[in-house]
Amino acid sequence: MAQPSPRPDEQPVHGVPPASAPIEEPRSSPGGDAETGAEPGSVVDAGAPERRSASRRRKRRSPFMVLAGLALVVLAVIGGYLVLTAGQVSTDDAQVEADIVPIGARVGGQVLRVHIKDNQKVKKGQLLIELDDADFRAKVQQAEAQVETAEAQAVAADNQAKVAEASAKGGLTTAKAMVYGSSQQVQSAQAQVEAGEAALKRAKAQAHRTALDLARVRELLKSNAVPQQQLDNAQAADDSAQAAVALAQAQLTAAKQGKQVALSQVAQAKGRLDQSKPIDSQIAVAEANAKLAHARVKSAKAALGLAKLQLSYTHITAPADGLVSKLSVHQGQLVQPGQSVAQFVPSETYIVADFKETQLARIRAGQKAEIRLDAYPGHKFSARVESLSGATGARFALLPPDNASGNFVEVVQRVPVRLSWDRAPDEPMRAGLSADVTVFTK
Repeated sequence: MAQPSPRPDEQPVHGVPPASAPIEEPRSSPGGDAETGAEPGSVVDAGAPERRSASRRRKRRSPFMVLAGLALVVLAVIGGYLVLTAGQVSTDDAQVEADIVPIGARVGGQVLRVHIKDNQKVKKGQLLIELDDADFRAKVQQAEAQVETAEAQAVAADNQAKVAEASAKGGLTTAKAMVYGSSQQVQSAQAQVEAGEAALKRAKAQAHRTALDLARVRELLKSNAVPQQQLDNAQAADDSAQAAVALAQAQLTAAKQGKQVALSQVAQAKGRLDQSKPIDSQIAVAEANAKLAHARVKSAKAALGLAKLQLSYTHITAPADGLVSKLSVHQGQLVQPGQSVAQFVPSETYIVADFKETQLARIRAGQKAEIRLDAYPGHKFSARVESLSGATGARFALLPPDNASGNFVEVVQRVPVRLSWDRAPDEPMRAGLSADVTVFTK
């Protein structure tokens, strides 16, 4: 009779029957025992089935024990790693950096000579490229001539200011003297007028007396009391007295005219005095002209300095010790102001490590760090944390993320951390080399 097939949960494992199946006692059979392999007619050991069952159970447990052992080993390794790396923060998102700057032409011109080769080490101030400087030398000479002209004009303006000051002061003094002199002339003319008036009165009185004498002599001559000669003398005296009156009148008129002339001279002198009184203003104008001339000298000197500066720009030099790469100009080439001619990589380098934002809590400036570079396997370099960036790297991107746009997905951000070497490495450092950084936070 066929036996019913066992259920799925009763399937034998590795040939072992289910635990719920009854264990039949071994029996002897004429053909022998197929399970025990005993010969026909032999006696079967009663403890053999138990030993076989225990062996089967040990075989069932052995895979689980192996898995448990592997799990313990993994946990031990993880625990050892956590113990060994306690107080450390690491990242492999780091690189060597340098402040690479483009070397550009500050003035335009034709490249006259190139004194370096691509990827050449240079010293600070070393001549790299020389531009044609003929035009700039001519501008310097022109500026020098302008400076000389301005200086000569300044000297002339200074002398003119001195002359103007002396002239203004002298004119004022002269005007005051003229006013005083003309006033004295007026007084003198007034005295002459008064003297003329007195002389005229005296002449008139004399003429009146001679006229009376002449009249008396004429009456006496009619009676032949006096001779004719006395009449002639009286007539001559009267004529002389009349002439004296006319002379006194003329002198008085001349004195009055002289007084008017003196008065006009006084007015003229006072006018000149009024013109000469603003002496401070005249001197100030002259001094202002002198200052303007000196300002032109300064402007000309500034133009000369600019011309010399532009002349110096025709010699492109190294800004510091380092290496010049990507040389992009050659002899005879025409360059424009601001055009880049090479890239300058300074000798001084540093490390920039991009740590996850979840790692920043324990990182501080001044902490020690260990650097490993892919370019120098097996070498370790000592460094220190110099500073932490004020924003994540994504915020400095050309197109920073905008979380308000509606497609926000939270991503762990990275923050650049700058590290400086404790000692300048002996190996040559090139910007962009990959690095592994470990910061010791304790």
